[in-house]
Amino acid sequence: MVDETNAPRAPSTGVTAENMQDYLAIDGDDDILKELIAYAEEDARGSIDSSIDIEEYRKLTIFNQAVRTLVDFNYYNRGALSGQQIAYPKSYQYMLNKIRWKVGKPNG
Repeated sequence: MVDETNAPRAPSTGVTAENMQDYLAIDGDDDILKELIAYAEEDARGSIDSSIDIEEYRKLTIFNQAVRTLVDFNYYNRGALSGQQIAYPKSYQYMLNKIRWKVGKPNG
């Protein structure tokens, strides 16, 4: 099994609005997507370890997927979130836990 937290990858600048348009199969909504990406990155970073620079997280494939997952969730549930009846996706929590373990390891 491949460890996606440490898988080989090209240098990344993180998730972009253009990436999310492809991921969500939509056109437009750049400003909304940029806000949701910024929110998702800060939510994930704050849930893991906010003392680590965001650029370090953006190098991790699994971090970028967690961001995409949360943006997808928030994009399609914008109205429903006001009632606070919908929890974060389990896959998002799973990815955060994997990242927490990875960044919490000494020398790793």
